[in-house]
This record gives sequence, C-alpha cells and structure tokens, in this order.
Amino acid sequence: MGKGKSNVIVLKDSVGSPPAMAIVNELRKRGIKVIGIDSDPLSAGLYLCDKSYLVPRADDPKFLNMILKICDLEKPNIILPGLDKATLIIAKNKSLLAKRGVLALCPDYDSAWVCINKRETHRRLESLGIPIPKIFSKKTVKFPCIVKPSFGSGGTGVSLVNNMSDMESHLSKIENPIIQEFVEGTEYSIDVFSDLNGIPLSIVPRIRIQTESGISIKGVTLYDKTLMDYCDKISRKLRLIGPSCIQCIKSKKGVKFIEINLRFGGGSILSLNANPSIVSNLIRMAKGEKPLTNGKFKNGLTMLRYYSEVFVPKDKIMKN
Repeated sequence: MGKGKSNVIVLKDSVGSPPAMAIVNELRKRGIKVIGIDSDPLSAGLYLCDKSYLVPRADDPKFLNMILKICDLEKPNIILPGLDKATLIIAKNKSLLAKRGVLALCPDYDSAWVCINKRETHRRLESLGIPIPKIFSKKTVKFPCIVKPSFGSGGTGVSLVNNMSDMESHLSKIENPIIQEFVEGTEYSIDVFSDLNGIPLSIVPRIRIQTESGISIKGVTLYDKTLMDYCDKISRKLRLIGPSCIQCIKSKKGVKFIEINLRFGGGSILSLNANPSIVSNLIRMAKGEKPLTNGKFKNGLTMLRYYSEVFVPKDKIMKN
C-alpha cells in the first residue's frame, strides 16, 4: 500500500464514479483501508476497494440502516459521503454515526442543505458579499443565460440557452429550475479541506482546462490569492468540514462563484497530489489527532487523464 499502513479505515460512498475511483486509489496508496459502497453491482470502484458492499440508493428508506450496519461490521474511522442525497442523510445522522465511533466528514445538516440547494447557495453567498452570477426571472432574463436545476451535480440538466423559446423548453423539463446569468471566462475548481470547525487546512485552486460530463480531464493548479481568500471565508462562514470543491468562473470583469460541492470533486485528485497534506490531515482527523494547516502546494502541476479498465470474472460480480 505504498507508504505503509495507517490503521485508518474509510467508508466511501458512491465508489462507482470516475472521480471516486481516483480518490479510492490515492487513499489506498497512503495506507488507508477503504470500504466501498455503491448501489450498482457493475460499479468499477466496488472492485478496487479493500472491501465492498452493495447498498440501496440514497433515496431508499433502507439506505441509512444499511450504512449503520456496515459501520457496526467494519468499524470505519471516517465516512466520506459522495452523492448529495447521501450527504444530507449522513449529515442529519452524525450523532448515530458518532456513537459508533465514526466521524462523518461533512458539514452539519443546515450547512449541507445550503450547499446542495443551489438557490440557497446563491442567497447565502450573496449575504456574505461573495460575488455571484445574477438570478433572473422570466420577465428579467437576459440572453444568453444558463438554465439549471436547484439540485444536481456533474452538469446534469445544465443548459446554455439563447432565446425565450429554448428557455421555455428547458424549463419545462426541470423541477425547480434556476435561470442564471451566463458568465464567460476561465472555469476554476478550488479544493478546500477544512477542520471540524470549518477552518481551512489547505486550499488548492485549479483551472478546469477540459471537461467531459462535468468532470475535469485536464487541469492545472494555479496560485490565486483572491480565490483562496474568498474560499477561506466561505468555509469559515458555512462551517464546511472535510473536503469541499468550490467552483467559480473568472473573467476580465472579475470572478463569480457558482457552486459548492461537499465532497472531493471530479478533478480533486490533482489537488491531493499537489498537496499531500490533505490525505495526511484526513488520517489525523480519523485518529482523533489535531490536523495541521499547510497552505503549500505544487503550483503549475498539470493533470492529464486517461481511461483505465477493471476486469471482473463472472462469479465475482456482486449481486443485490
């Protein structure tokens, strides 16, 4: 396992997504035992973990009980949520997990709700004086604009529209839609890792050079004090805990913040390699030790991604 065993066990949700698999591999390289869970038996991540479980979807009433049962069996130190619905359930039941000795590495429920509900994110950031895109009504809209759902991830349901007819068409397909100002510029994701009080231990900005399905496949780290200061404020005010991926767009007119994702993001593996203290602090927190602030990272580190395969014999495929 690379750098030796850490005696830390992490329970990782939604291990089937490409970014989750990269995180799983990195944690295992650092000597962390990873217990993976997913609802899809054909999720490649299930076959990359030290041990894996099939679980119901997060919107299934049985999901929480299954999580608690796995915690009783495997005794993880930390649970890392993935999908938004799972994050809300885990955040709401932190006390049940704590009784089992499991630290839920996510904010408390109220903060989690603000971050996951994009309309609430907009309101809260605006109240904090963080620059954000305008939100339009049908009467005030200016084209081009962005139409997106209040809940969602990975760019699902997000559309750039240029006229009223297209906008009406997209609005009819989305529940609780948002009409947002279109901001043209360079896309950034800023990976923040914070302690249990929301104080950032590390902040790593990176440019999303190229994306596929909302996931960064080419990226580069770039020191930007302005972005880092904004993210420091966001983390402290919202009391973000553990990993968060804050997204913004920077243009000649300035910067606009658009989303807060309460997990390691699609390209966060770049930040974990640019600043190894992120995983080191995860290990410290898992052991109940005080994490250490480390703002240094490899500036200009570039990530280029490629596909990798997992081959599983028929008799090893997990069954529901």
